[in-house]
Amino acid sequence: MKKWMTIPALAGVLVIGGVAMAGNTGHGLAATPKGLLTIEEAEAIAVKSVDGKVTQIELDREKSGDIYEVEVKSDGVEYDLDIDAKTGNVLRTDSDDEFDDDDSDDKVIVSDGKFITKEAAVKIAMKQAKGTATEVELDEDDGRVVYEIEIKDGKYEYDFDIDAISGEVLKFEKDRDDE
Repeated sequence: MKKWMTIPALAGVLVIGGVAMAGNTGHGLAATPKGLLTIEEAEAIAVKSVDGKVTQIELDREKSGDIYEVEVKSDGVEYDLDIDAKTGNVLRTDSDDEFDDDDSDDKVIVSDGKFITKEAAVKIAMKQAKGTATEVELDEDDGRVVYEIEIKDGKYEYDFDIDAISGEVLKFEKDRDDE
């Protein structure tokens, strides 16, 4: 009889302990913590540093601190920048000539004024998922130009594909955030 009573009690302790530990793991992304730049501010710094169009931006939580990884395309060259999310300092800038790559699909992604803005695409996604947009990328998927957006709220990670012309939500996925 004692074994039967001990097992449920032990299971309850493990569940409560697991919930308490889950609340203390890593940095939650429920909102941009005070003192960190917003995606828009990081984007402005990247564009000022490398004149071009931001195609992807992601907030990364690293041991050394929070960093925005930003891709900017300018005159056929793709630049990768790391920007300190607290200070706004550009930590790294690398470039690749996109015409040297075998991936010619990137040439499809040339804005001719028909695309919705990145901000509009994020707003559309935020109607379905509250949190912080941690990644926004303009990409081509099956001949269609889409914004791939990742939103995190500390508990879940939401992935969207938003049609860059119509603003239609083409894909929506919700997964547990494992960070």
